[in-house]
Amino acid sequence: MQTVIPELLREETLELLAALGAFTAYAALARPPRVPRGSAALVFRVLNDGRSVRARDEAIIGRSHENAVVLEDPRVSRSHARVVRRGAQAWVEDVGSRNGTYVNGQQIEHAVELRPGDRIEMGASAVEFVGMEPWK
Repeated sequence: MQTVIPELLREETLELLAALGAFTAYAALARPPRVPRGSAALVFRVLNDGRSVRARDEAIIGRSHENAVVLEDPRVSRSHARVVRRGAQAWVEDVGSRNGTYVNGQQIEHAVELRPGDRIEMGASAVEFVGMEPWK
């Protein structure tokens, strides 16, 4: 069985791979960050007003006061975007909004993985994805 090693690995890493056995070392490097078992909080900061918002495992962003993240912006749909936790990752998708959803200035056409610090933009509003933490 042939092992494929990404070109981005440095020489020191390749030496480690050779010393430990390619599969074991590569598996250790590729392991996703630990996320608490059970529920996790998705943490956001509304950039327009500085509010911090926590939502359990899933968050709808939009104008509706039933949403986890409420934006008072006429160019934002009532339910504009959805952020959902899938294991150790958070994903955002547009849920049929009229004006589209953008991540870091790029319009999204399908679900996109979020990283801490990413900006979710809609209308004249922006929400920063801060990250995930244990749900308390």
